[in-house]
Amino acid sequence: MSSNYCPIIGINGMRWPDNSKDAFIMDKTQIHYIEAVEKGGGVPISLPVLEHFNPEIIKRQVSIIDALLIQGGLDVDPSLYGEERKPELEKIDEQTDKFLIELIKQAVARKIPILGICRGLQILNVYYGGTLYQDLKYAGFKNNDPHKQSEDNLTTTHHGIKLEKDSILSKIMNNKETLKVNSFHHQAINKIGKGLLVDAKSDDGIIEAIHLNDDSHWVLGLQFHPEQLMRKDDEFLPIFKEFIQKAREMKNKIK
Repeated sequence: MSSNYCPIIGINGMRWPDNSKDAFIMDKTQIHYIEAVEKGGGVPISLPVLEHFNPEIIKRQVSIIDALLIQGGLDVDPSLYGEERKPELEKIDEQTDKFLIELIKQAVARKIPILGICRGLQILNVYYGGTLYQDLKYAGFKNNDPHKQSEDNLTTTHHGIKLEKDSILSKIMNNKETLKVNSFHHQAINKIGKGLLVDAKSDDGIIEAIHLNDDSHWVLGLQFHPEQLMRKDDEFLPIFKEFIQKAREMKNKIK
């Protein structure tokens, strides 16, 4: 396989339950993930949520990609981690969650690289048996201001994070001990999933990055949004370059 090969990166679609007309129901893929994959050297394709759940079709979807990017979006259905809905829970979409859990399952079976961003980190944690705070209130915050900046300024940083030495994220970011990141979430990891390790925490203790402790399978989750920061500069481009390089390497192994 050529070192110039451009891996095919699947980005999950998402049903957004705010459509008033059945004729115009949309399956959404946020464009800045697409741009980030392009900048990193990959070929982005959208994997739409199936109207009728079918594991065999999802398996076929995963079979044509070299890596999976899980985008941010709605809250994760708490029934997936054994909790009842609390009043602070915002919009969820059970159809998307069911699709995503199967999508991750199939990607794990093939051991293709997975990058989860914001909600992507959260549902990866749930897939591996972890739990979430349905709202940062339950993590001890009186409000969400420290972790939810305005949508209008997501290209600017909002708070600091501390990176674990020798973690995947630290190595990608040139062994830095701290970073400034943006933030747009009101849910967060509570109990971490089986086999996952913490790569970074915010200054106030929220888990900001995780990876799978498995040398044979590259899985990284980020609570912040590097794809938004990349609209301003390339500080976080190495994340996508590494993700796509891992996809290229995996393609060489399974060709």
